[in-house]
Amino acid sequence: MGSRSEQELLTEAYELLRRLLPDDVGMELRPDDAGPSDSGRDAAWQISAPNYTSPLLIQAFRRFTPRDVDRVLGGISSIVRKMLRDPPIVVVAPWLSPRSQHLLTERGLNYLDLTGNVQLRVARPAVYLRLDGAREDPDPPTMSPVRLQGAGVHALVRLLVDVEPPYRMLHLARAAGLSASYVSRTLAALDEERLIERDPKSKIVTDVDWQGLLAARVEHYGLLRSNRHQTYIARTGARTLYRRLAAEQQDQAVVTGSFAATEYVQLAAPAQLALYVPDLDQFAKTYELMPAAQGADVLLLRAANRAQLVWRRQTESGQIHVGISQLAMDCLSGNGRLPEEGDALLEWMTGNISRWRARQLL
Repeated sequence: MGSRSEQELLTEAYELLRRLLPDDVGMELRPDDAGPSDSGRDAAWQISAPNYTSPLLIQAFRRFTPRDVDRVLGGISSIVRKMLRDPPIVVVAPWLSPRSQHLLTERGLNYLDLTGNVQLRVARPAVYLRLDGAREDPDPPTMSPVRLQGAGVHALVRLLVDVEPPYRMLHLARAAGLSASYVSRTLAALDEERLIERDPKSKIVTDVDWQGLLAARVEHYGLLRSNRHQTYIARTGARTLYRRLAAEQQDQAVVTGSFAATEYVQLAAPAQLALYVPDLDQFAKTYELMPAAQGADVLLLRAANRAQLVWRRQTESGQIHVGISQLAMDCLSGNGRLPEEGDALLEWMTGNISRWRARQLL
């Protein structure tokens, strides 16, 4: 796909859109002679129906990243847009990532890629197309971007979410215990995905899309998928066990999931106590937990990497909870009603940033 010229891309996209439009109501697609017609990446098409005709302004990209969203409007002359009466703009590319699609939609832009990811809204004639194509690039670049998976990236994501910018790359590397080269490559990839903003000259991180960053990390992390785990029944109930751990000031068990989320939001009374512990079998034996596949009210987890349990917090009762960014990832990627609690937690975090986000790196 990457070898196509802009003109070849425009030709294939034109044919794809033409086939998608319903022809049984007299609707058709044709080139618009009033728009740009040079050999560049722009084109103008018309959608026509018996009573209305609407121009479309097309921008073709041989490779499109979320960072290119900023280039779309800037790449179209205001004179051309005025001449065509501010028409719908359509971004065309071989493939558009889910994040690119999301950012384009936020800007009110339409898109079409050759794998079948399509969103097109036209007022007159009334057209609304929404189709899903490939979620993964069928022709990835030779140097693939850093994927948000692994212990190193987990530590970096937690810092970027938990601490307000600005910060320098070397300071992030030191705080996360990672190599400067790894952090530099990862920040470059996050910048391309528009998950962070950096000063063009100094490369200091000036802003973080922490909600988007959490969502991107959750694509490669799962509470039960990533961590060794086992479910149990507590003889005296999950809530009694939770209180006992607080009374004993048990710092080896770190609470996550519903019981931790109730510190911020509560959709319903928590039913299952989720705990990170060093040794599942030993903890279960100490607290007389009975293994159970059904009706379990305790979930024991062995953290996949250390970064999940650093930067945790102690509650007023003395109980140890995971840090809020880890809690958000655990809930969003968990089972049962945990994703709903994760969404509610994100809403609370958005409205209370000053209450949970640190002012500077430690």
